[in-house]
Amino acid sequence: SRPRRHHHGQRPVCGQIKVKPLVILGSARPDGETRRAVEIAFPQNANLVVLSRHHIGGYDYVHSNDDDDFRLVVDAILKNERIVFATPVYWYAMSAPLKIFFDRLTDLLETAKASGRAHRGKKVWVIASGTEDALPDGFEVPFRRTCEYFSMAYRGCAYLYTGDDAARRVQSEAALADFGAGV
Repeated sequence: SRPRRHHHGQRPVCGQIKVKPLVILGSARPDGETRRAVEIAFPQNANLVVLSRHHIGGYDYVHSNDDDDFRLVVDAILKNERIVFATPVYWYAMSAPLKIFFDRLTDLLETAKASGRAHRGKKVWVIASGTEDALPDGFEVPFRRTCEYFSMAYRGCAYLYTGDDAARRVQSEAALADFGAGV
């Protein structure tokens, strides 16, 4: 039997090629600390969608935003089994670009029901970054509950501390690298 060849940047899992996760980056700064968190977790090993590079309008009841980029991002999600939402912590919650995207998931219940049902069984993780010692209480609730609603498997959250304590930063980065290896 011939040895398996592995594509650059992919790790073998039980004799198979591990497919790169899809990371939805919800930061207003595409090259800021949250992007660095993604790179620590998945060094050269993730497919990236940067929400700030897409025009996604807010949810409205008459669906006047049907021609924006929301469906492009949903299509990327539908092509992947492992999804990671990455966001800085803004005012104790996910970033505005990611919140707008989450609000638009309502479209999958009203005008794109087949796409909504197709989320069933996907695995979801979250990466967050911020200067506080830990994530604020309740931060993961919208992610967990959204996963429950769409029958996706919520697998947890990793937090990159970006504050002034150098030792805590190093510890946080090591934990994030371990987290990424398990996704």
